Amino acid sequence: MNLIRKLTIVTLFIFSASACALNQGSGYFEKALVTPEDIKEAIIYQQDADKNQDVAPKDGEAWFNVILGGAPIIISAPHATQPFREGKYRFSDGGGTAALAVLLGKLTDSTVIYTTKASPSDPNYYDDNAYKVRLAELINTQKPKLIIDIHGSHPFRPYDVDIGTMHGKSLLGNDELVTKLITSLRNEGITNYSNNYFAASKNGTITKFGTAYGVPTIQLEFSSIWLIPSDGNYAAHQFAQLLQGMVRYVNSVK
Repeated sequence: MNLIRKLTIVTLFIFSASACALNQGSGYFEKALVTPEDIKEAIIYQQDADKNQDVAPKDGEAWFNVILGGAPIIISAPHATQPFREGKYRFSDGGGTAALAVLLGKLTDSTVIYTTKASPSDPNYYDDNAYKVRLAELINTQKPKLIIDIHGSHPFRPYDVDIGTMHGKSLLGNDELVTKLITSLRNEGITNYSNNYFAASKNGTITKFGTAYGVPTIQLEFSSIWLIPSDGNYAAHQFAQLLQGMVRYVNSVK
């Protein structure tokens, strides 16, 4: 009986020590940041952008929106609605990109720019449009340390996220920006990465634009399976994980 009692005490001690280590330990086991209310709000933004993805703006009506923040980060979602490229409208990346951008901005106090109606141009292909003019103004006034350009990728592609950095050039020597990103996302269960499949090095991308202004810029092509919070509980949970990973990332670099 004494032996059993001693073994029980030892077991309880080991369990308590392990629990204490977890509570006091590394950043791999932190208190959640994202709430159900955040996801409900994200769903509203997603559905609104999806509803207006092919709706052309009326005369004088804006086709993108800006939300100013105090942190030195700019978040862009230029394909939340259909862009106009080479004489025709193309598919949008989905309203989930707008939802992610807006909620990420809200939770990190970052500046956000995102499309709200079918675009008369393509901000990620051409430079001569109002979106790029406003982005240039934001760069000059907000003095960002980083620009994050959010896109959605076809669900048939094998990765969770493709990280486009113009093959490293858009980081401007700040390679740790990618390391921190992967760490933050991996801790939220996002594990499959692609390196510069969409490098953002051709045409008038946001990434090229930001880099030309001397700002490290990253293009993130998230699989669309992570960007549909309105599509049931599991999809909402995945979006919450992605949002939380991005919030932790931005907080680590701002």
